[in-house]
Amino acid sequence: MKVNPFAAAAFIAMALALGLALRIFSQNNGFRFEVNQSLATTEGYDQRFIDLVNHLEQVLAKRASFSYPGGKDPLTGRRREVAIPVVEQASRRESASSIAKTAGKSSMVAKLDSTKQDVLATPPDRVKLTAIIADDYGQHTAIVMDGERSQSVDVGDLVGNRKVTRVTSKEITMEDDTAIYSYDLSGNRNYQRK
Repeated sequence: MKVNPFAAAAFIAMALALGLALRIFSQNNGFRFEVNQSLATTEGYDQRFIDLVNHLEQVLAKRASFSYPGGKDPLTGRRREVAIPVVEQASRRESASSIAKTAGKSSMVAKLDSTKQDVLATPPDRVKLTAIIADDYGQHTAIVMDGERSQSVDVGDLVGNRKVTRVTSKEITMEDDTAIYSYDLSGNRNYQRK
C-alpha cells in the first residue's frame, strides 16, 4: 500500500495543530487557575495595607508627641542616644548684648571686638548631631542634620563636603580639606584647623 505524500502532510499538520491547540488551552487554564488562587488569597490586601499604614502613622505621631530622652528605642529595641540641643549663636548674641549694656564705652568696644573675633574664628556651622544609634554588633550610626536635611551616616559617608571619619557611642568626627569637626551628644562642637 502506497501512502499519498499530500495526505500524510495534511495528517501531520492536523496532528500538530491539535497538539498546539491543546497546549494553548492547557497554558490558559493554568494561568487562570493561578490568577484565581492569587485573588482568593489577596482579597482585601489593599485595605489591610491601608490599615497598617494608618496604624503606623498613629504610632509614630504618638511617639513624636513626647520627647525621647535616649536609651532603649521603643520601636527597634536598640540603644539610641539623643544629643542635647545647641543654641550657640543665640548665646553669643546674648552675651554680646549683655556686655554692651553693662560695660562702659571703652571697655564695651574691647569686649565686643573680642566676642566678634570669637564668632569670626569659628565659621558658621549648619551641621549638628541629633542622635547616635547602636546596633546589635556594636556598630554605631549617627543621625546628623545638615541645615534642614536629616541623614543617617556611617564612617566614610559624606555630610556636605565633610567626610565622616569616626562614630563612637558618644561622638562623631568629620573632616574636610581644611579642618576637623567633632560633635558630641552633650551638644559640644569642636573645630580644629588642619
